[in-house]
Amino acid sequence: MKTISPIQVGSLVIAKRASGVCDPDERGICYEVYELAGRPGWSFIFASGRYDGFSPEDVDTFLEVTGKVCQAVVDYHFTNVWQLCQDFHRGRFDPAFHVEPATRPDTDHPGDEPGASP
Repeated sequence: MKTISPIQVGSLVIAKRASGVCDPDERGICYEVYELAGRPGWSFIFASGRYDGFSPEDVDTFLEVTGKVCQAVVDYHFTNVWQLCQDFHRGRFDPAFHVEPATRPDTDHPGDEPGASP
């Protein structure tokens, strides 16, 4: 396993290959740094809104750590996945994905995008 660049909240990554939560070349951003059973772990949310935790091996296999940090997100405090989804849909992570706020569906609830079935 190669050495992983330091990862912090706001660190930008690019998917090297598909996984259950990201597509190749999809941008992602770290929203949480944690420790599980004495090992480091990082949670990422991707431009599609999908998210998951990654072990050091997962990062090595699936992600390219760019070494860049999105300053607009470094102060993000993860509380729970419901709030994460709300924050994503409200544009909290848009600066990391270079998304104009007007292009994100105006919704307060995940799944309420135009065309979504009730």
